[in-house]
Amino acid sequence: MATDSSGTESKPPVRHHDNYEKRLSLILKAASKIIARDGFAGASVRDVAAKGKIGLSGIYYYFESKDELLYAIQRHSFSTLVSLLKERLETCYSPEDKLKAVIDNHFQFFVKNRDEFRVCVHEMESLSGKYYKTVLKIRQEYFQLVRGVIDEVLRGSKDETDLTALFLFGSLNWVYMWYDPEKNYDVDKLSSQYLRVLLNGINKSQEL
Repeated sequence: MATDSSGTESKPPVRHHDNYEKRLSLILKAASKIIARDGFAGASVRDVAAKGKIGLSGIYYYFESKDELLYAIQRHSFSTLVSLLKERLETCYSPEDKLKAVIDNHFQFFVKNRDEFRVCVHEMESLSGKYYKTVLKIRQEYFQLVRGVIDEVLRGSKDETDLTALFLFGSLNWVYMWYDPEKNYDVDKLSSQYLRVLLNGINKSQEL
């Protein structure tokens, strides 16, 4: 999946599109598992090929380097988060419903894409140049989208909104360290609990 100078993917011939996308998804899943397990510095394209049961030449048909693989994982992950959240917000009416959608969307993505999630949390600084700039732009769009929802809920100062947004992302992104969907609450219950704490605090009757 070679990219041009703007970071845009070159597209495959239409007649091969389905097979191209299927194999591309397989490679990205394999790469996410290897990088999540070994870290970007410790991962190798050879390990990705073995995990995905695809030849090295097949990997390099899609990606010129390990750096491009990391870029593709993060670009796809954050673009998906943004797209899914925008769709969900269109069906929400109250600020609280929008905030619940933000939390639930983030958790749903995590449960379905645990390796990609871990890569996005830990490996942003492993990107550089045009790859870093492209992913950073999408991450900033996501942050501003979420920040806008929080601002609707709080209707407070800029500093208060920014701090709450940072607090929310910090807690959401750390959930992979302890949450197991097979042992803990289901996602909807987890989202509701996060929403309650964010809106009311641990003890809403106690003032600090």
